[in-house]
Amino acid sequence: MSRMSASNIGAAPRPPARRGNRKQVTRARIIECAIPLFSESGYDKITMESIAKAAGISRANVYLHFKNKAELVAATLAQLSPEVVDSYRELDHLDTADLDGIREWVERSTQLWVDQYRQFETFEHALAVEPIVSQRWYQTLSDAADAMTVYLGRFPVGPQRQAARLTLITTMLGFERTLYFMVVRSVPVALSDIIDTLTAQWHAVLTGRVPPMQPSQPTYH
Repeated sequence: MSRMSASNIGAAPRPPARRGNRKQVTRARIIECAIPLFSESGYDKITMESIAKAAGISRANVYLHFKNKAELVAATLAQLSPEVVDSYRELDHLDTADLDGIREWVERSTQLWVDQYRQFETFEHALAVEPIVSQRWYQTLSDAADAMTVYLGRFPVGPQRQAARLTLITTMLGFERTLYFMVVRSVPVALSDIIDTLTAQWHAVLTGRVPPMQPSQPTYH
């Protein structure tokens, strides 16, 4: 057994999570510095070296946390995921007869895109070329659909609930795509008209006026 000096006796052990905390801080800093770069210069033009420079660390250190830009953006989406899931859970718990409440939810979602349109533009660019990013975003929407338990609970477990879940996911995909063209690409349509249309679409889904399509049966020859 090794001898301990008097100064070591009773000393508190070094917290094992300290290194992990430092790693998380560095990881968060990389993400924080990368997003503005992507927004200002575009996803394709930014390199891992430029991200390292902005974060004030070595390129090798960046690669310790992220293998490439796609992994970095996917990690950013993963951080955003709980907020997205909570937002759709909130929509799910609204009174389906409360059209004003649904519209307010659509307005808040739209405002998020307005406030962070450059960040969403980065996401869209990465979604188009990076499979890991598109997989991460689809997983987020899948989790959001699963969180809408009030809506899903109206359908029996099995094919009907699976169809209802798919209805939610495809509606979410259309909703996000509309916001992209409306906010990021500035389509020449009045914002209030788009919000009215999106509100009507969600209201129709939530009230069952858009019934889930049953999975088609395979045809055998």
